[in-house]
Amino acid sequence: MKFTAKQYAQALLEAIEATKEHDQILDNFVKVLAENNDLRMFEEIAEEFHKQDLNRKGIKQVEVTSAAPINKENEHEIIKELNKIVKGDLEIKKKVDENLIGGVIIQVEDQMIDASIKSNLEQLKKDLIQ
Repeated sequence: MKFTAKQYAQALLEAIEATKEHDQILDNFVKVLAENNDLRMFEEIAEEFHKQDLNRKGIKQVEVTSAAPINKENEHEIIKELNKIVKGDLEIKKKVDENLIGGVIIQVEDQMIDASIKSNLEQLKKDLIQ
């Protein structure tokens, strides 16, 4: 039976919460991954584990993709605006995608705010064609 990264992460989180023997749990977890030939999924499992741990703590992970690195001032402004929309604490994961030209794309769980210049130009092109 194949397990998803989400299932592995959930099982690991539950096991760690149930005991203080974290080293033993992690050793056993790696053995299970190796036995199932799923070590290649480690990064994906770690990311999913982090998301679930944040969720358990009431923290929402926000992915902000921009055309250039975001400075601290802009990051604080984004957090300030997101706090108006999203209730609770936020953790920002920043990505750079030069193809955006400018602006940002913000992903919070299943919601996306696309304020990129690329998207605006594509929409303008569609509007002009119609």
